[in-house]
Amino acid sequence: MTVTSLHERELAAILGGFAGFMDQHADQNEREQLYHMWIPLLSTYVTHDAVESAIDEWYAFIQNDSLWLHYIEEQLTLTAKPFVRDTLEKWKQPFVFAGHQTPDGLYTCWSDQSKWHVEKESTVHVMGIALPMTDQSVLLVHSFETDLEFEELLKEGFAESKEMMRQTYLNRNYLTCISFLSDNT
Repeated sequence: MTVTSLHERELAAILGGFAGFMDQHADQNEREQLYHMWIPLLSTYVTHDAVESAIDEWYAFIQNDSLWLHYIEEQLTLTAKPFVRDTLEKWKQPFVFAGHQTPDGLYTCWSDQSKWHVEKESTVHVMGIALPMTDQSVLLVHSFETDLEFEELLKEGFAESKEMMRQTYLNRNYLTCISFLSDNT
């Protein structure tokens, strides 16, 4: 076992422990309202469980990020490993990632055309909640396979929105963007 794999296991355990933390600290009524609104709209594309996970992740990582930030602060007090601490500091800035793979194996981010290495991803077109790992590497907490047409739908949705920045549009409208993949749109 290498030092890197120990770090990865600790980070995976931290990430895996967040669901329990969220269940204890999140506003259950607010989550239920989101489920009630979005599950019917998204369930033709993905399973009920996948929709619920996407809602929970967006709610905790982006919409109500104080949950995630509080959890990360707690985890920072429990570890002394510099690599893990540095990664947790980066994880304080999750974002919605949408993009496609290029011939060099990197992914071009739809919001700003930057190039990223996406950890453990094998689909050509993808969207999900991203946690920064290094300056140009992200881990997708949960992702959805998309296609080239999806990026065109993102452009149209952005053009119709009042957002000035593509990344802000993705972060605020993640669930709407997922609905572009559904038969109900």
